[in-house]
Amino acid sequence: MNSMRSGVWWLNSQRWQRWLQRLRGEVLLVLLSRSVNAGAGLVFVVVTARHLGPTGRGEISLAFTIAWAATNVGNLGTFTSGRLRLLDPGNPVGPRDCVSLFIALLPFQALLTLVAIGLISLTDLDLTPGFFLAMVSLGLATMLFQSGVVLAYGLRRYRVVLISEVGIALVQVVTIGGVYLGGRLTATSAILIMAASLAVGGAWLVSQAGGFRGETNRGLTTYWRVLIVEGFYPMLGEVATFIAFRLDRIVLAVAVGAEALGLYVVALTIPGTLRILPKAFCQVIADRGRSGLEPAAAIMRHSRRFLAGYFLALGAATVAGWMLLPVVFSEGFRNARDVLVVVTIAEAILSVHLIYQALLVGFTGPRAIGLPQVVGGLVTVALTVVMIPRWGLHGAAVACASGYAVLAVTSGIWTTRELQKVGV
Repeated sequence: MNSMRSGVWWLNSQRWQRWLQRLRGEVLLVLLSRSVNAGAGLVFVVVTARHLGPTGRGEISLAFTIAWAATNVGNLGTFTSGRLRLLDPGNPVGPRDCVSLFIALLPFQALLTLVAIGLISLTDLDLTPGFFLAMVSLGLATMLFQSGVVLAYGLRRYRVVLISEVGIALVQVVTIGGVYLGGRLTATSAILIMAASLAVGGAWLVSQAGGFRGETNRGLTTYWRVLIVEGFYPMLGEVATFIAFRLDRIVLAVAVGAEALGLYVVALTIPGTLRILPKAFCQVIADRGRSGLEPAAAIMRHSRRFLAGYFLALGAATVAGWMLLPVVFSEGFRNARDVLVVVTIAEAILSVHLIYQALLVGFTGPRAIGLPQVVGGLVTVALTVVMIPRWGLHGAAVACASGYAVLAVTSGIWTTRELQKVGV
């Protein structure tokens, strides 16, 4: 009885109310940042899809896929290790240490992009040298922008990220709209606009996070080795996550064609846009757990409630998307509805993995991060390579859902084990 009264008192205490208000505020800031990004991205997708058709939309998607792939490998996992160090109170690693390493890795990221471009040039895709140059620019800009985001999130400066996202979105929407109205919108020009806005936004974020300031009595490379070593296992996970999220696009483009990729990307846009909800929630709970502000038991309890609401939102979005997809994107994308339900189910399964991943980031060491993503990524690779060449668009959707299912199950088993090891 006393324990029950204590629990009731805790739920009604001012401390609980302050914590809940703070959590909601932080989640709201991250959600707004991701919402602005998703909103601008949706405008970008709609305008380019309607003007350039499935083929042009597929080419742009390919460029973004390669940019993200090169960034995930090129940062060597230091985005995760750097963020974990910055979140840890009293840790000697500062923003300046992280930025110096991120900048030093830019040439490596550019080299990876060039290798990817060389491999694509061996296929039947007919892409111009200007398009390849735009791809390199987009890769470097993505690396720079993500560096700034990592710094800001590591310092829990969510408002700074929101400001940058708003500025980038405004520039992108206005510029894309102007180029479209002027009749000069191509896949290459669209990619260059995105690259320029991301580069400026990334530089501003780095400066706001104090990346160009800090201790001057030690060398810039003092903590590089530590960050790279601690980032190895997270890097494996990031690469595997990219494979699970993006490889289907590359295989679909090469094996079936850019038009099929355009249909697939549009189908993914509807449930994919709602991914901002679990990502915002998971971002904050991981940061609060890592900073020692939140126990794992409370996070898991709130996560279950969140997932219930998120699944309802996905169902409503699928119904609306089924009716509006040909209207919004044009009749040329009507066939994208054939895989809409399957990719929505895949998105629901993925959210379960994201919750488990947030618990790993918030409460375990860097070495524990990555294994579930590696297992899920390998399974997804096998399914993608086998199913897409044989069944095309439908094979891509089923491979996506099946791979995410393996990812979620593996994450649940591994996270439970790791939390028990650290006594959480």
